[in-house]
Amino acid sequence: MGIDTLLLKGMITDDSRFFDSEPGKIFLRTRYNSQYGRELEPYITPNQLFKALELPTKFIGITGTNGKTTVAFAISYLLYRLGYNVGTQGTLGFYYNLKQVEPPSLTTPSLLTTLRRATKYRPHYFVMEVSSHGLAQGRVEGIEWALKVFTSLSQDHLDYHQTMENYKGVKETFFADETPKVLRFYAGFRYNPANSFIVDRDVVRELERCPLIGEFNRYNLVLAVEGVHLLTGVDRGLLLELIQEFPGVPGRMELVQKEPPIVIDYAHTPDGFEQVLKTFPELEKIVIFGAGGNRDRSKRKLIGEAADRYSNFIILTIDNPRCEEPSQIFADLAEGIKIHPYIIIPDRRRAIEHGLTLLKPGRALFLLGKGAEEYIELCGERVQYKEREIVEELLEAQKREGN
Repeated sequence: MGIDTLLLKGMITDDSRFFDSEPGKIFLRTRYNSQYGRELEPYITPNQLFKALELPTKFIGITGTNGKTTVAFAISYLLYRLGYNVGTQGTLGFYYNLKQVEPPSLTTPSLLTTLRRATKYRPHYFVMEVSSHGLAQGRVEGIEWALKVFTSLSQDHLDYHQTMENYKGVKETFFADETPKVLRFYAGFRYNPANSFIVDRDVVRELERCPLIGEFNRYNLVLAVEGVHLLTGVDRGLLLELIQEFPGVPGRMELVQKEPPIVIDYAHTPDGFEQVLKTFPELEKIVIFGAGGNRDRSKRKLIGEAADRYSNFIILTIDNPRCEEPSQIFADLAEGIKIHPYIIIPDRRRAIEHGLTLLKPGRALFLLGKGAEEYIELCGERVQYKEREIVEELLEAQKREGN
């Protein structure tokens, strides 16, 4: 039985607890799990597995605090328009040629999941989001990269990494080799300059018209253009033309209604809030958001401050409270709100319903934190929830009442 067949049949495992559950299994011994499976035989390392599969696929890894999903889909869009078969993996699940074929799980799943998908679909290019957790836990160990992309750096995941220096250090390890790289300029971020292209303001000006809302998305799309140019050698002018037709990503600066604007975005960091809320500077802004429970509490006040700085009225509601009391989350967020008025409506649907009553010409409504997620995570339970569908239902109800 070939190694690819063993992989697809689940005969390779990285979990020592299930190694003996079926005869003929092979243990994938990684740096992360080696302490639990030192005595297990037979075993294979990630490098050995990657080479044994002899995949025709080129892997592209994208990391950064914000922007990973948009850049991943923009790169995939360009490659698909150029005639390549493309796999795209990340927060929204797994897509093949821009169509979802597997549901969301971890942003960066296990190496076995990644290689199983690459083996099953055998795309020309496999574009994947690489999270800091994925890097720290060795979920991309052994992958030979054709391109690496860095999008941004700001506070996130300190419940896991403890300090910003640790968090930054994990990201920096990804850029220490000589793989071709495209990086957004950030002072103090260490990387190997070999084969690196830096995207700064001068480079971004070359994208004269951006199909997406927000200045930060201009950077995201130019990162995609430069990455595809490095990979394929296709003329940058052609790529800049093609990217202007990019339709965007569900839940990322998604414009549900143009007038007055209603925007859904996944923003869940202080920098993400700032970048999103800087859009439509001529309009008053109503913003609805919460924060994840049982996660980094230190960023909540900073999120509140960003919302207070760039909006005019705030509605605090739940996000994914998990097993933490929502009242504690609201109190932490409210510590940063000192200037503008805010109210608390724990039920997210009712919060949106109230936000819509405040919306009128000259104002914009921002719904932040959920993006394209399809659930609200309570303590031990996931409740179905789709933000765009709820907004559209409430807008339709408003129209009926108006008539």
